[in-house]
Amino acid sequence: MAAELHLKEDFRNPWFLGILGLVGVALAATIWMAVIAGQTSPGLVSEDYYEKGSNYFNKTPEQKNLPQWRLNLMTPAKPRVGQSQTYRLYAVMESGKPVSSASVTLYAYRPSDANADFKLTMQQLDPGSFSAVASFPLPGTWDLIAQIQADGKQFDVVQRIFVEN
Repeated sequence: MAAELHLKEDFRNPWFLGILGLVGVALAATIWMAVIAGQTSPGLVSEDYYEKGSNYFNKTPEQKNLPQWRLNLMTPAKPRVGQSQTYRLYAVMESGKPVSSASVTLYAYRPSDANADFKLTMQQLDPGSFSAVASFPLPGTWDLIAQIQADGKQFDVVQRIFVEN
């Protein structure tokens, strides 16, 4: 009987109630964040994301021995939301000569919102020089991937930028 009375007193202790409340709030917040994350997931940007990712970092021995092109993606110093700014790609073949003709696409991926992603076709200005004018709709971090295809070869250059408000 005395043990039962002591147990009732423990449940009325403000320290016990405070710790129990804190654990309950932390558990509820964790469940709430998991539900929100599941409902608002931006999803995957590319349908073949796995193949692209595994090919990007795991090249076959034949691919490693192939000569590579030198690519340089030039971005504005301070990209801003809603401003049309020029993005350039300079491409040089393994022989040291500029790429004379190629198909170049600039992909802009926003890691936090796949709905804002877009792609542009870059136009050739001079041999080895490609350009596109882009305007970003939202501020924040963006991943740019310039993909060049010529002579049956494909190369990518990746750059992360921060677009200011």
